[in-house]
Amino acid sequence: MEGASAKGVLSHLSLLEVQARSRKTQPKQPSRVQELKAKAEALTRQRDQLRAEVETHKNLKKLRASMDKRCRREEDEEEGMDEDSENSNLLRLMARHTQLKDLLHAYDVIGGYNIIKTRQGKGLCVSLATAYEGAYFETYNLEMDLKPTVRISRHNVPPFIPLNNLAEQSNMQTEIRTLLDPLSQHLNAFAGRKQQLKLVKELHKSVEVMESNVLCSFLVLMFTLPREKTAVLCSLDYSDCTRCLPTRVHFECEDNELPDSPEWKKHRSLLMETPVHKALITMRKMGNIV
Repeated sequence: MEGASAKGVLSHLSLLEVQARSRKTQPKQPSRVQELKAKAEALTRQRDQLRAEVETHKNLKKLRASMDKRCRREEDEEEGMDEDSENSNLLRLMARHTQLKDLLHAYDVIGGYNIIKTRQGKGLCVSLATAYEGAYFETYNLEMDLKPTVRISRHNVPPFIPLNNLAEQSNMQTEIRTLLDPLSQHLNAFAGRKQQLKLVKELHKSVEVMESNVLCSFLVLMFTLPREKTAVLCSLDYSDCTRCLPTRVHFECEDNELPDSPEWKKHRSLLMETPVHKALITMRKMGNIV
């Protein structure tokens, strides 16, 4: 019994020795006081940073207000700011940078359209440039009132572009792009059709333009077949005014079978899938028109 009790005491002592060694090897945990002190220092730094940002924002606001007054030619002295100090010059540059960022943000928000504030922010002037195949054409402008509601006050959009209908169908009170995007599609498609008609007249002297309208949404051309010297009337209907390609192509000829021939069916598909001036080049190379 004594031997068993001696073994029990020795095993207990060994266990205590192992626990003591493990305590020595464990890293010392920071005390609660040290944790609270570190947290207080971090909060103090954060507070000082926020105070500096608030003060900078106040100074920027003063400078931006002063810059706006200068734009309206109303000279006001800035209070609490030293005009000649280095900090004042730096803040002035920061204010100008912030204004430019605001303009870029507005430019991105409305989808890349050029925009200018008018009447001290009470209105906008939006410019929509038109282009086709890398060439730029007319630029159209909208002057819009922002208060009490968003509305178009003046514009130079052609009367055959359905601007009023697009405005009614849009949600421009909350999202101006619902007006500008479809309007830009109409204007660019019109510019593209107009340019195609111009190129037909310039590049294809043997093709006669029999009829066209101001919107360039309907076009009648007369081709001449090289062998029979027979005339073919080609009607191109652009019923979708947001596109540069026709939605329907129709041929008329004394030979009633020609329009339904496989070759001229291919020409019909070509004219519906390719700008007309380019399609005519292909048809002439194939020897189907003069």
